[in-house]
Amino acid sequence: MDPIQVLTHALSLPGDSTEQSTLFAQLREYLESQPASIPVLCTTLLANVVSPKDSAFKLWLIDLLQFALSRSTLPVESKALLAFQTVEPLHALMNDATATTIKLVVQCFASAYPHLFRYLCENRHNSSAWDVMSRAKERILSMVDSPRAPIGVQVAAIKFMQRVILVQSRGVSDPRVVALQNKADPNVGICPPNHPFMNVRQLEEEGTARLSQMVGMLYSCQDPDILTAVLNCFVILVKLRPQFVQLMVTAMASWTPVRLENSSASIVKSVEKAARIVMVHIMRHGFGGQYQAEVTQALAAQQARMDEAAREEQARRADASRKRTLPEPSVDPSVSKKPKTEIGTTAVAPAVAQGLLASFDFTTLPLALVTELVINNLLAIDPVSLNSAVTSTSGPIAPTPAPTSAPTPAQGPFSAPAAPNVSRPGPSVKVKEEILDPLKIELDEDEIEYEPEKLNSNLEVSPKPESNCHSMLLISMDFELPPARILSEDERNVAVKTAIDRIRSQADGSQRSVEPTEHDSSFPNSPLVRLPASEAWVLLLVRMTTRGPAADMGDGAESGSVVFSPRQDIRKILCDYVLDDFTERYLGLTYGLMHYESLWISRSRLATIWMNEEWYNDVIRREEDPNWQPQYDLWVQKLLMAQKEKLDPKDKAFSRFLVDLPALPPNLLSLLRDLCLDPDIMPVGFTSFRELVTLRPPVRTEAMQILLDLTTHPDKVIRGAAIITVRRWVPDQQPMDQSIRSYARGMLRRLATKDGPATDADEAVHEPESVSSYLPPELVLPASKAVILQHVELLLGLAVKLPEFLDQIFNTYGQTDASVQEALKGLIVPLIKTLGPNNPKLLDLLRTFPADAEFLALRILGILTENARPSPALVSLTKDLIAERELDPGFLVIVIPEMDKADILKHLPRMVATLDGTPEKHERVRKVFSNVVSESPSGTSSNMPRVRQSERLAPAELMVMLHEQEKEIGLKGVIEAIGICFAMPDVFRSETLGVVMQQIMDEPTLPKLFMRTVIQAVTTYKNLVSFVTTTLFSRLIVKKIWTNGPLWDGFMRCAKVTAPSSFGALLQLPKDQLREVVDKQPSLRSGLRDYVIKKERSKPKLASFLETLGDGGEVITTGEAPSGTPPPAPPPIASAVSPNA
Repeated sequence: MDPIQVLTHALSLPGDSTEQSTLFAQLREYLESQPASIPVLCTTLLANVVSPKDSAFKLWLIDLLQFALSRSTLPVESKALLAFQTVEPLHALMNDATATTIKLVVQCFASAYPHLFRYLCENRHNSSAWDVMSRAKERILSMVDSPRAPIGVQVAAIKFMQRVILVQSRGVSDPRVVALQNKADPNVGICPPNHPFMNVRQLEEEGTARLSQMVGMLYSCQDPDILTAVLNCFVILVKLRPQFVQLMVTAMASWTPVRLENSSASIVKSVEKAARIVMVHIMRHGFGGQYQAEVTQALAAQQARMDEAAREEQARRADASRKRTLPEPSVDPSVSKKPKTEIGTTAVAPAVAQGLLASFDFTTLPLALVTELVINNLLAIDPVSLNSAVTSTSGPIAPTPAPTSAPTPAQGPFSAPAAPNVSRPGPSVKVKEEILDPLKIELDEDEIEYEPEKLNSNLEVSPKPESNCHSMLLISMDFELPPARILSEDERNVAVKTAIDRIRSQADGSQRSVEPTEHDSSFPNSPLVRLPASEAWVLLLVRMTTRGPAADMGDGAESGSVVFSPRQDIRKILCDYVLDDFTERYLGLTYGLMHYESLWISRSRLATIWMNEEWYNDVIRREEDPNWQPQYDLWVQKLLMAQKEKLDPKDKAFSRFLVDLPALPPNLLSLLRDLCLDPDIMPVGFTSFRELVTLRPPVRTEAMQILLDLTTHPDKVIRGAAIITVRRWVPDQQPMDQSIRSYARGMLRRLATKDGPATDADEAVHEPESVSSYLPPELVLPASKAVILQHVELLLGLAVKLPEFLDQIFNTYGQTDASVQEALKGLIVPLIKTLGPNNPKLLDLLRTFPADAEFLALRILGILTENARPSPALVSLTKDLIAERELDPGFLVIVIPEMDKADILKHLPRMVATLDGTPEKHERVRKVFSNVVSESPSGTSSNMPRVRQSERLAPAELMVMLHEQEKEIGLKGVIEAIGICFAMPDVFRSETLGVVMQQIMDEPTLPKLFMRTVIQAVTTYKNLVSFVTTTLFSRLIVKKIWTNGPLWDGFMRCAKVTAPSSFGALLQLPKDQLREVVDKQPSLRSGLRDYVIKKERSKPKLASFLETLGDGGEVITTGEAPSGTPPPAPPPIASAVSPNA
């Protein structure tokens, strides 16, 4: 289905028709299964339905948006973007006149508010969307208790209030769920404290106030629908915000339906059920904790209240029924009716029930059903009665004589044998000799110790007797365990192989139950080992394998080969079984509300137990036989090398196995280094290194050196993984923290190729340059950016957590080569953006940076103000720096828009003087111009703050200042700056340039670039030609422009550009200057000659002009007027100005 085509077809049908509704329903069903097209449809069409007219399409589209924001399978990021794009149309729809539309819009806002909040926490430059949402929030929350709002709208507004409370409160503080919580449960905890337009403290205060309002509605509201909606909101609040449990428990415990006195009994009962659901939810899900007793008491009080209300309602109905019933006819009092009764319902039923229970075999029921029955019956028992029953049965039980007439009941599989009669003397009792089965000993997984001697002592367990009576009887008797039969070698091998087969069958799920082992509490001092049956088999297996007869070493041992005995063959079988699935997980079985231990253990744990036993066995055997061939090193190497080929990047069993090894192989660290260099299994290597550094101090130094060496690897992925691994130990984990800091500083010192003042003498003496196997011994200059990144990426990563590392960068910057400095200015960009403009350490460093790090400081200021307005702290700091130091004019970019007009005119020439033709400085000056002049150019944007209107420069002021400061700025800088002005036509219009030229003409001395500006003006704006050739040229001739060589040359060029309009002004020049003009600009000669012939009637003057123009004084007529018509008289031409004029 093409959703666009179907929607187009539906819109072409008559509005609100059956056919259109059917197509909308089909399209909705498709979009629910394929929601990727919903954001495009909603953002495109939602603005088109913001109209007072209601329609099926309008309601369908709003409901589709609500589905997309709440129940759809769209990614969280898509929902957040959709909420941001539709917040304004939704706010416009709040003005709709129909309650149905308002209700749907409020529901959309309830779903959109968390997503929009999370989006704006990450995108901090969209304050307009937050302003719209704030206005909508205020309006929706006012509907909660508005008497004019329809009930459906009020319920939707209460749901919106719940979302506001959740978002504007702190979430769960458990760090294990913070990463997931940020997406699934946005809250003020994810909002940065320095957010530009969202104040965390104010949001929390508002959320607390709304929570108090919602709890207050529980006591003040008389509408049962509103009360039910509030109670339903409590469930989610308690689940997602455990800090509200105390408030909710207190509120629910003290609530009574006193405000519902005018409602019917069924309505009151419905609200009571909603309140009961909330309290049961709190109790069953463990949210109540210490308030469990209070919740239980509240439930009991509510149950009594509901029972009383039910009895009153029943009595009321009975009374009403009697009033409606007609009077009964009189009957003979001697005749009495017997009430109807069910025969045997009161007396026979208990007997029948007891008989059924006595004859029923409960072992046939599923375990899950039995568990549920037991738990539910325990919950139904009164706590006082239960405690009393436990107390009465916890004492010693007197022996009961066996019945003589009743038959002995059949013994079930879990039944204890009948207790012997010890109340009267009799023959001596013969106790059956039983051998303790070590497989029935239970041991919790976390309690297994790998000190074999301790395990041996723990395994000496006394069997628990069947009852207290048996215990007293067995203690008084002598008991001796018969000696075990000595097995042959073949029998031992068969037993071990059988154990392996048994473990495999359990792993395959063929064994699904383990009989629990009971222990007698009458022996509190006896060692108790709780070992699951499967793990007991493992322990027995590895001990039989390691501590059985020694491997037979044949003559081949001299040549380095080992002749394996059957015991070694068993080790091989065990090794193959472990390697078959090293990462195998625990198999857990869950029945009802009970969770049982796994029926088998992971093979990695089997390997761990095996290797610990092998190591200990080697220690024991080496003491007995110095020539003992160690088995631990042989088999641990086999396991490591075989497992290396099968590793999964997400597997953690390998690292746990390494940490639990009793002794680390000598080649282990090199093996892990190879894993770190393999992109496919790199996480396993770094995880193993991290665990070894943390938990195995003997190899910590060597492992740390390998990790630090990898932080300079040429591959960015490997280098980044190493940096992430070591950075977690900074700054709290010692001694790793100190080693990492020293290495990072040493790598930075490798970049210093010049001698400079030592700012930290102690570090300079005690911390030499760091060494890396991935970098050359000496830095090759000029250095590439990639090599510089290898040196400093670790330090930059640490500086995010410890900004004091910036001191090292600033102190070393002046001692580095120009190529290194240029690379550093680019590499610090992510770090500076992360720290932000309000970081105290960064501001302090910018205030005190060394003189040779001036350009690094300037670069940092540029980064901080590149896409954001400078903070007040930055502006104040930069003003102080400019006042205290002679800094590069680039620092003025930060503060010049914050200055008054006098300071702008004072410092602006220094800024213009930095122009050198480079695009970066050209754009920087253009932005300054656009922010200091009185009018902003259209089509441009700048994040720089603008000065107050009264403090801005007029465009003419800026242009005049550039001409007046041409000596201080330099001609090239002024020329480029004037070009920037002409590139801003919306500011520097033709009338502005006319004013500029008039003001410059009023100056006693004309700037050198004046005529160049005039030529540029008439070239850009043709309407200035008349003004220049009449007014301006006349004033220049009066000022004897020919006395200033550069200006005179510019005048002649301008006359050429403006010809023939300039001919009239040229004829005002003295003859010598006029002759110079036509000599230097020959193209003007013919035009001037024609102009003079047409305009001048006096032949003597004409001859004089022609002689000046170089025509020898001859008058050349170009044509005669028609006969009978006199030629028109030309306007008089002003006489040529004499040279002495």
